[in-house]
Amino acid sequence: MHQYVSAEQIAAVPIPLGDIYDLVEEGFRLQGCGEFELPAKQGIHPRSQSFLHAMPAYLPTKDLAGAKLVSVYPGNASKGVPTTSGVIVMLDSDTGIVTAILDAAWITNMRTAMASMVDARYLAATPRPVFGIVGAAGACGRAHLEAIAATAPGSRVLLNSRTPAKCDQLLQEFGNEPLDLAVQLNYEAIVKECDVLIVCTSYLEAPIFEATWLHAGQNVLNVHTRAWAPDITSHVDQVSCDNRTQVLDPANGLTGTYPSLDPDFELGDVVVGNHPGRESASSKILSFNYGLATLDLLVADYVLRRL
Repeated sequence: MHQYVSAEQIAAVPIPLGDIYDLVEEGFRLQGCGEFELPAKQGIHPRSQSFLHAMPAYLPTKDLAGAKLVSVYPGNASKGVPTTSGVIVMLDSDTGIVTAILDAAWITNMRTAMASMVDARYLAATPRPVFGIVGAAGACGRAHLEAIAATAPGSRVLLNSRTPAKCDQLLQEFGNEPLDLAVQLNYEAIVKECDVLIVCTSYLEAPIFEATWLHAGQNVLNVHTRAWAPDITSHVDQVSCDNRTQVLDPANGLTGTYPSLDPDFELGDVVVGNHPGRESASSKILSFNYGLATLDLLVADYVLRRL
């Protein structure tokens, strides 16, 4: 009989966030070494702007196999329920039998945030960048705040959300974290004032940023991907991704939003030293870390061992 691990059980486990960073960095290292099996995501789209993805993965050197089922419904915010939900199914590699099912919310948000931290560590033009988080009040934005506090304490972080009240609440909630927090509600200003822009806002009917706002040396981490006009890839010097197969998949990748998307390199190749990453201190880099189920498996396995 398989084990079920709820969101409440995961929340009750003391988890050093530095360990999650190490796991995610290791996941990118395995990616760069080719030690993974990761087919393109399969998806359905029951509602406009919403989807459910099936994400199987296998890490042979870790002998971890499983799949994540994750749904993203941006409209849920107005209903008072989470916009992202799902489960991670862990399998016995020898038999294929399900050994555990874990709620995916915290694992998804935190591994996503730590992927951004890996990206910033390897690709930012400066070792002490100013971060800007658009959509900071959502679960993903909050996870990024926790991740920055854990991996880059003392950082200046600009917060942007749809309402001033939500940003004020963040200032109260994260006021004791080792961060220099400030609110910047203007989209143009936050782009111009940060070195690493993290785009966590999910429900957008039209782009909110303009390419002319970008500055030399900037990193843009597109956690959610509809914030830019389709031609944004032609306005930057380099484009990074976590996995070309996934982002270029014609059915469930990102080419529907960005038709000219053709990443220059994968982040895993930078982590293992197979690609230099940033070409110069002035390069503008656009990153699409679309989400690797291999990272979900690594973090889920860690949570199971901490229970």
